[in-house]
Amino acid sequence: MTGKLDWKWIGIGVLIMLALNILGGIVLALALASSVPAGTTVDQIELSGGQVVIIAIVNFLVFLLGGFIVGMKSAGRTIVEPGISAAVAVIVGLLVSGNFSFGNMIAGGIVPFLAGVLGGWLGERRQSRRVTA
Repeated sequence: MTGKLDWKWIGIGVLIMLALNILGGIVLALALASSVPAGTTVDQIELSGGQVVIIAIVNFLVFLLGGFIVGMKSAGRTIVEPGISAAVAVIVGLLVSGNFSFGNMIAGGIVPFLAGVLGGWLGERRQSRRVTA
């Protein structure tokens, strides 16, 4: 599809991104659980700089992988759609968590959008290589 957004793949992408985010959150929770004392509430958790970096990398990879899946599986050229899917998934996450604000949306949406676009581009490249091979 040239010049038109493929809304079907944006919707599918949002579902993929949300599912991957939940999976990434579970993996992070299991990996970081040993460093959190029993009875600690979410507000009391203090993360080290290294833990924050790990969380950021996992989040980037989640959106990159989601974009890759959408780019590889969708028909036509879908590069921007995974980025939009990532941004919408961030908005859904912020709404569900009660942390939605314009600032949080912009700050929390830029990197996932870019990771989704990069993943979509990589997925499209992979798809075109499979077709020509």
